[in-house]
Amino acid sequence: MLDAEARLLLDLMEKAVAEGRPKLHTLPYAVGRQAVDKMSEDSEADPMPVGEVSDGSFAGPVGEIRFRRYRPLSAAAGALPTLIYYHGGGFVIGNLETHDSTCRRLANKSRCQVIAIDYRLSPEHPFPAPIEDGVAAFRHIRDNAESFGADAARLAVGGDSAGGAISAVVCQAIRDAGDKGPAFQMLIYPATDSSKESASRVAFADGYFLTKDLIDWFWKAYCPPGTNQSDLRLSPLLATDFKGLPPAFVLTAGYDPLRDEGRAYADRLIDAGIKTTYVNYPGTIHGFFSLTRFLGQGLKANDEAAAVMAAHFGT
Repeated sequence: MLDAEARLLLDLMEKAVAEGRPKLHTLPYAVGRQAVDKMSEDSEADPMPVGEVSDGSFAGPVGEIRFRRYRPLSAAAGALPTLIYYHGGGFVIGNLETHDSTCRRLANKSRCQVIAIDYRLSPEHPFPAPIEDGVAAFRHIRDNAESFGADAARLAVGGDSAGGAISAVVCQAIRDAGDKGPAFQMLIYPATDSSKESASRVAFADGYFLTKDLIDWFWKAYCPPGTNQSDLRLSPLLATDFKGLPPAFVLTAGYDPLRDEGRAYADRLIDAGIKTTYVNYPGTIHGFFSLTRFLGQGLKANDEAAAVMAAHFGT
Protein backbone atom coordinates (compact mmCIF):
# COMPACT_ATOMS: atom_id res chain seq x y z
CA MET A 1 0.00 0.00 0.00
CA LEU A 2 1.20 3.51 -0.80
CA ASP A 3 2.34 5.61 2.16
CA ALA A 4 -0.09 8.40 2.98
CA GLU A 5 2.50 11.06 2.14
CA ALA A 6 3.19 9.53 -1.27
CA ARG A 7 -0.55 9.24 -2.02
CA LEU A 8 -1.09 12.87 -1.08
CA LEU A 9 1.80 14.05 -3.27
CA LEU A 10 0.52 12.06 -6.26
CA ASP A 11 -2.98 13.47 -5.72
CA LEU A 12 -1.59 17.02 -5.69
CA MET A 13 0.27 16.33 -8.94
CA GLU A 14 -2.88 14.95 -10.57
CA LYS A 15 -4.85 17.99 -9.38
CA ALA A 16 -2.28 20.35 -10.91
CA VAL A 17 -2.57 18.58 -14.27
CA ALA A 18 -6.37 18.71 -14.08
CA GLU A 19 -6.10 22.47 -13.49
CA GLY A 20 -4.01 22.93 -16.61
CA ARG A 21 -0.36 22.25 -15.79
CA PRO A 22 1.14 20.38 -18.76
CA LYS A 23 2.70 16.99 -18.22
CA LEU A 24 6.48 17.01 -18.60
CA HIS A 25 6.55 14.57 -21.50
CA THR A 26 4.39 16.96 -23.59
CA LEU A 27 6.89 19.83 -23.36
CA PRO A 28 9.95 20.71 -25.43
CA TYR A 29 13.07 19.59 -23.59
CA ALA A 30 14.41 23.07 -22.82
CA VAL A 31 11.04 24.21 -21.46
CA GLY A 32 10.49 21.06 -19.42
CA ARG A 33 13.98 21.15 -17.98
CA GLN A 34 13.61 24.71 -16.71
CA ALA A 35 10.25 24.01 -15.09
CA VAL A 36 11.18 20.72 -13.48
CA ASP A 37 14.58 21.82 -12.23
CA LYS A 38 12.92 24.63 -10.29
CA MET A 39 10.31 22.21 -8.94
CA SER A 40 13.07 19.79 -7.92
CA GLU A 41 14.91 22.50 -6.00
CA ASP A 42 11.70 23.39 -4.19
CA SER A 43 10.94 19.74 -3.42
CA GLU A 44 14.05 19.14 -1.33
CA ALA A 45 14.04 19.74 2.41
CA ASP A 46 15.64 22.95 3.62
CA PRO A 47 19.40 22.64 3.13
CA MET A 48 21.51 21.78 6.17
CA PRO A 49 24.55 23.89 6.98
CA VAL A 50 27.76 21.99 6.25
CA GLY A 51 31.38 22.64 7.12
CA GLU A 52 32.34 24.03 3.72
CA VAL A 53 30.91 24.33 0.21
CA SER A 54 32.97 25.20 -2.85
CA ASP A 55 32.26 25.17 -6.58
CA GLY A 56 34.75 24.55 -9.36
CA SER A 57 35.36 22.84 -12.67
CA PHE A 58 37.90 20.69 -14.44
CA ALA A 59 38.51 19.63 -18.03
CA GLY A 60 36.22 16.89 -19.28
CA PRO A 61 36.09 14.93 -22.52
CA VAL A 62 34.32 17.89 -24.16
CA GLY A 63 34.53 21.18 -22.28
CA GLU A 64 34.48 21.82 -18.56
CA ILE A 65 32.76 19.62 -15.97
CA ARG A 66 31.40 21.65 -13.07
CA PHE A 67 31.34 20.26 -9.55
CA ARG A 68 30.29 21.25 -6.04
CA ARG A 69 32.25 20.01 -3.05
CA TYR A 70 30.72 19.58 0.43
CA ARG A 71 32.78 18.98 3.55
CA PRO A 72 30.68 17.87 6.52
CA LEU A 73 30.28 19.73 9.77
CA SER A 74 33.03 18.90 12.28
CA ALA A 75 35.06 17.19 9.55
CA ALA A 76 38.35 15.72 10.61
CA ALA A 77 41.43 17.52 9.35
CA GLY A 78 43.07 16.20 6.20
CA ALA A 79 41.82 13.97 3.40
CA LEU A 80 38.32 12.57 3.79
CA PRO A 81 36.56 9.56 2.35
CA THR A 82 34.62 11.04 -0.56
CA LEU A 83 31.39 10.25 -2.39
CA ILE A 84 31.33 11.37 -6.03
CA TYR A 85 27.62 11.99 -6.62
CA TYR A 86 25.78 11.99 -9.97
CA HIS A 87 22.28 13.51 -9.84
CA GLY A 88 19.17 11.92 -11.31
CA GLY A 89 16.88 13.27 -14.01
CA GLY A 90 16.71 10.80 -16.88
CA PHE A 91 19.97 12.16 -18.37
CA VAL A 92 17.89 15.21 -19.42
CA ILE A 93 17.15 17.29 -16.31
CA GLY A 94 18.86 18.04 -13.01
CA ASN A 95 21.90 20.02 -11.96
CA LEU A 96 23.97 20.98 -8.92
CA GLU A 97 21.05 22.88 -7.41
CA THR A 98 18.39 20.17 -7.71
CA HIS A 99 20.27 17.83 -5.36
CA ASP A 100 22.02 20.38 -3.13
CA SER A 101 20.07 19.57 0.02
CA THR A 102 20.45 15.82 -0.53
CA CYS A 103 24.23 16.12 -0.94
CA ARG A 104 24.50 18.26 2.19
CA ARG A 105 22.60 15.70 4.24
CA LEU A 106 24.65 12.79 2.87
CA ALA A 107 27.86 14.63 3.78
CA ASN A 108 26.83 15.44 7.34
CA LYS A 109 25.21 12.10 8.09
CA SER A 110 28.10 10.03 6.67
CA ARG A 111 30.89 12.34 7.87
CA CYS A 112 32.32 11.94 4.38
CA GLN A 113 32.99 14.58 1.76
CA VAL A 114 30.56 14.71 -1.17
CA ILE A 115 31.50 16.01 -4.63
CA ALA A 116 28.47 16.52 -6.91
CA ILE A 117 29.10 16.32 -10.66
CA ASP A 118 27.29 18.44 -13.27
CA TYR A 119 27.62 16.09 -16.25
CA ARG A 120 26.41 16.91 -19.77
CA LEU A 121 22.71 16.40 -20.49
CA SER A 122 20.60 15.21 -23.42
CA PRO A 123 19.28 15.93 -25.99
CA GLU A 124 22.12 18.42 -26.52
CA HIS A 125 24.62 15.74 -25.46
CA PRO A 126 23.10 12.28 -26.00
CA PHE A 127 24.48 8.88 -25.05
CA PRO A 128 27.25 8.21 -24.26
CA ALA A 129 28.17 11.79 -23.24
CA PRO A 130 26.82 11.63 -19.63
CA ILE A 131 28.59 8.29 -19.10
CA GLU A 132 31.84 9.64 -20.51
CA ASP A 133 31.65 12.62 -18.14
CA GLY A 134 30.90 10.31 -15.22
CA VAL A 135 33.93 8.13 -15.89
CA ALA A 136 36.16 11.15 -16.53
CA ALA A 137 35.04 12.81 -13.30
CA PHE A 138 35.90 9.75 -11.23
CA ARG A 139 39.31 9.41 -12.84
CA HIS A 140 40.11 13.11 -12.44
CA ILE A 141 39.20 13.17 -8.75
CA ARG A 142 41.02 9.89 -8.10
CA ASP A 143 44.17 11.12 -9.84
CA ASN A 144 44.04 14.54 -8.13
CA ALA A 145 42.68 13.44 -4.78
CA GLU A 146 44.98 15.63 -2.72
CA SER A 147 43.76 18.82 -4.39
CA PHE A 148 40.15 17.81 -3.62
CA GLY A 149 40.86 16.99 0.02
CA ALA A 150 39.91 13.39 -0.77
CA ASP A 151 41.39 10.11 0.39
CA ALA A 152 42.19 8.30 -2.88
CA ALA A 153 41.85 4.92 -1.16
CA ARG A 154 38.34 5.73 0.06
CA LEU A 155 36.47 7.03 -2.96
CA ALA A 156 32.83 6.10 -3.58
CA VAL A 157 30.48 6.77 -6.47
CA GLY A 158 26.75 7.16 -6.11
CA GLY A 159 23.62 8.70 -7.48
CA ASP A 160 19.89 8.41 -7.91
CA SER A 161 18.08 7.05 -10.99
CA ALA A 162 20.17 8.14 -14.00
CA GLY A 163 22.92 8.98 -11.52
CA GLY A 164 22.70 5.49 -10.07
CA ALA A 165 23.04 4.09 -13.58
CA ILE A 166 26.13 6.24 -14.20
CA SER A 167 27.62 5.02 -10.92
CA ALA A 168 27.11 1.36 -11.81
CA VAL A 169 28.65 1.88 -15.25
CA VAL A 170 31.63 3.79 -13.82
CA CYS A 171 32.39 0.82 -11.55
CA GLN A 172 32.19 -1.65 -14.43
CA ALA A 173 34.14 0.51 -16.88
CA ILE A 174 36.99 1.26 -14.48
CA ARG A 175 37.25 -2.41 -13.48
CA ASP A 176 37.25 -3.56 -17.10
CA ALA A 177 39.99 -1.05 -17.92
CA GLY A 178 42.16 -2.53 -15.18
CA ASP A 179 42.31 0.81 -13.32
CA LYS A 180 41.94 1.48 -9.61
CA GLY A 181 38.21 1.86 -9.13
CA PRO A 182 35.79 3.09 -6.47
CA ALA A 183 35.86 1.48 -3.04
CA PHE A 184 32.06 1.70 -2.65
CA GLN A 185 28.96 2.31 -4.78
CA MET A 186 25.65 3.87 -3.70
CA LEU A 187 22.93 3.00 -6.23
CA ILE A 188 19.61 4.72 -5.57
CA TYR A 189 16.82 3.20 -7.72
CA PRO A 190 19.25 2.82 -10.63
CA ALA A 191 18.18 2.20 -14.23
CA THR A 192 20.12 -0.96 -15.08
CA ASP A 193 18.37 -2.65 -18.01
CA SER A 194 17.10 -0.75 -21.03
CA SER A 195 16.81 -3.84 -23.21
CA LYS A 196 13.40 -4.98 -21.94
CA GLU A 197 10.43 -4.06 -19.77
CA SER A 198 10.49 -5.59 -16.30
CA ALA A 199 7.31 -6.51 -14.45
CA SER A 200 7.54 -3.33 -12.36
CA ARG A 201 7.90 -1.17 -15.47
CA VAL A 202 4.62 -2.66 -16.69
CA ALA A 203 2.80 -2.57 -13.33
CA PHE A 204 3.68 1.05 -12.57
CA ALA A 205 3.60 2.46 -16.08
CA ASP A 206 1.13 5.19 -15.15
CA GLY A 207 0.08 7.05 -12.05
CA TYR A 208 3.23 6.82 -9.93
CA PHE A 209 5.27 9.91 -10.87
CA LEU A 210 7.78 8.20 -13.20
CA THR A 211 5.46 7.06 -15.98
CA LYS A 212 6.14 5.11 -19.16
CA ASP A 213 5.44 8.27 -21.17
CA LEU A 214 8.05 10.14 -19.15
CA ILE A 215 10.62 7.33 -19.45
CA ASP A 216 10.06 7.33 -23.22
CA TRP A 217 10.51 11.14 -23.30
CA PHE A 218 13.83 10.83 -21.49
CA TRP A 219 14.96 7.94 -23.66
CA LYS A 220 14.10 9.66 -26.93
CA ALA A 221 16.41 12.51 -25.90
CA TYR A 222 19.16 10.27 -24.56
CA CYS A 223 19.42 7.49 -27.13
CA PRO A 224 19.86 8.35 -30.82
CA PRO A 225 17.93 6.13 -33.25
CA GLY A 226 19.67 2.81 -33.77
CA THR A 227 21.36 2.77 -30.36
CA ASN A 228 21.89 -0.78 -29.13
CA GLN A 229 19.84 -1.04 -25.93
CA SER A 230 21.97 -4.02 -24.86
CA ASP A 231 25.10 -1.85 -24.71
CA LEU A 232 26.38 -2.38 -21.16
CA ARG A 233 26.65 1.38 -20.71
CA LEU A 234 22.84 1.46 -21.08
CA SER A 235 22.13 -1.90 -19.48
CA PRO A 236 24.83 -2.76 -16.92
CA LEU A 237 22.62 -5.55 -15.57
CA LEU A 238 23.48 -7.54 -18.73
CA ALA A 239 27.18 -7.76 -17.84
CA THR A 240 28.34 -11.37 -17.66
CA ASP A 241 30.81 -10.80 -14.82
CA PHE A 242 30.11 -8.94 -11.59
CA LYS A 243 33.23 -10.07 -9.77
CA GLY A 244 35.71 -7.40 -8.76
CA LEU A 245 33.08 -4.67 -8.36
CA PRO A 246 33.06 -2.63 -5.14
CA PRO A 247 30.78 -3.18 -2.15
CA ALA A 248 27.36 -1.63 -2.68
CA PHE A 249 24.30 -0.06 -1.16
CA VAL A 250 21.31 -0.54 -3.47
CA LEU A 251 17.95 1.09 -2.75
CA THR A 252 14.60 0.70 -4.51
CA ALA A 253 11.04 1.96 -4.03
CA GLY A 254 7.99 -0.27 -4.01
CA TYR A 255 5.93 1.71 -6.54
CA ASP A 256 8.81 2.52 -8.90
CA PRO A 257 8.97 1.22 -12.48
CA LEU A 258 12.72 0.71 -11.92
CA ARG A 259 12.23 -1.40 -8.80
CA ASP A 260 12.79 -4.82 -10.34
CA GLU A 261 15.95 -3.97 -12.27
CA GLY A 262 17.43 -2.34 -9.16
CA ARG A 263 16.70 -5.47 -7.14
CA ALA A 264 18.07 -7.65 -9.94
CA TYR A 265 21.30 -5.65 -9.95
CA ALA A 266 21.68 -6.13 -6.19
CA ASP A 267 21.07 -9.85 -6.62
CA ARG A 268 23.78 -10.10 -9.30
CA LEU A 269 26.25 -8.36 -6.98
CA ILE A 270 25.34 -10.67 -4.09
CA ASP A 271 25.61 -13.76 -6.29
CA ALA A 272 29.11 -12.64 -7.31
CA GLY A 273 30.14 -12.44 -3.67
CA ILE A 274 30.14 -8.63 -3.51
CA LYS A 275 29.23 -7.27 -0.07
CA THR A 276 25.88 -5.61 -0.77
CA THR A 277 23.22 -3.95 1.35
CA TYR A 278 19.88 -4.00 -0.43
CA VAL A 279 16.84 -2.15 0.91
CA ASN A 280 13.40 -1.57 -0.58
CA TYR A 281 11.08 1.16 0.72
CA PRO A 282 7.79 -0.58 -0.11
CA GLY A 283 5.24 2.23 0.20
CA THR A 284 6.81 4.98 -1.84
CA ILE A 285 7.66 6.15 -5.36
CA HIS A 286 10.55 6.90 -7.66
CA GLY A 287 12.22 10.16 -6.74
CA PHE A 288 11.48 9.96 -3.02
CA PHE A 289 15.18 10.11 -2.10
CA SER A 290 15.23 13.79 -3.10
CA LEU A 291 11.52 14.72 -2.65
CA THR A 292 12.35 15.25 0.99
CA ARG A 293 10.20 18.33 1.59
CA PHE A 294 7.12 16.15 1.08
CA LEU A 295 8.21 12.57 1.76
CA GLY A 296 9.67 11.74 5.16
CA GLN A 297 10.73 8.35 3.85
CA GLY A 298 13.24 10.22 1.68
CA LEU A 299 14.99 11.67 4.72
CA LYS A 300 15.08 8.23 6.31
CA ALA A 301 16.58 6.78 3.11
CA ASN A 302 19.19 9.55 2.92
CA ASP A 303 20.27 8.73 6.45
CA GLU A 304 20.32 4.98 5.85
CA ALA A 305 22.46 5.33 2.72
CA ALA A 306 24.82 7.65 4.58
CA ALA A 307 25.05 5.28 7.54
CA VAL A 308 25.97 2.29 5.37
CA MET A 309 28.70 4.29 3.64
CA ALA A 310 29.95 5.63 6.97
CA ALA A 311 30.18 2.10 8.33
CA HIS A 312 32.08 0.98 5.23
CA PHE A 313 34.61 3.79 5.53
CA GLY A 314 34.79 3.75 9.31
CA THR A 315 33.72 7.34 9.80
